[in-house]
Amino acid sequence: MHSRSRKLGTAALQAYGLLALVVGLVTSTASGTSFAQKVQGYVQQVGGNVSGQTGTQRPRGLSEGQALPHNATITTGPQSYAVLRFNDGMVVLLKDNSTFQVQSYAYDSKAPEVANAVFHLLRGGLRMATGEMTFRNRDALKVGTPLATIGIRSTEFIAELTNTLFLQVIRGVVTTTNAAGVVQFRAGQVGVVKGPSMLGELIPIKQIPPGVFRMPDVPLTPAPGKISPGVSSNK
Repeated sequence: MHSRSRKLGTAALQAYGLLALVVGLVTSTASGTSFAQKVQGYVQQVGGNVSGQTGTQRPRGLSEGQALPHNATITTGPQSYAVLRFNDGMVVLLKDNSTFQVQSYAYDSKAPEVANAVFHLLRGGLRMATGEMTFRNRDALKVGTPLATIGIRSTEFIAELTNTLFLQVIRGVVTTTNAAGVVQFRAGQVGVVKGPSMLGELIPIKQIPPGVFRMPDVPLTPAPGKISPGVSSNK
């Protein structure tokens, strides 16, 4: 009987430890926490139903201020959104019904030239405004998708997955790379990638399906005035 109780107690402590790893990682400027070595992003804002998980752990509801460790996956529900901010100043806005993974992120302001990050957009859409990382290293940031890898160079853009990958470049330059090759898109251009073995191509904005590029009305920077979501988008 006592042996069984000890086993149950140990299991409870282990379960609590796993929960604390996901839920208890909260950014702090006063406590001197060492999370900065592994966690360099946090949840800046949420609206509606937003959950996160690390690796294969169970998803948990996210709230503002929670840290984003490596291998964190963020999922937004219907009519929901999340704003993620990283230490180099990069901001990512996730629209509803989206899944986004932070595979890795490494940034040190003392050595920005060796910074790098790998993200994955698994479904849904995002709007991203890059920070210091891509100013110093143009190849530092990649966003993988099932159809192509997006290369980002000091830019702001929107990407959305339906049966195809749609891109809209607001400023700067992005590239798409897959088995068919590499295509570059510049500010003001709209592109599409229709398959993992199909080259990205330019399309007119009027060919964008209804609802694509329709992002939450949330500013991406603390600068005065709002960034108008979905610039030139099909609303």
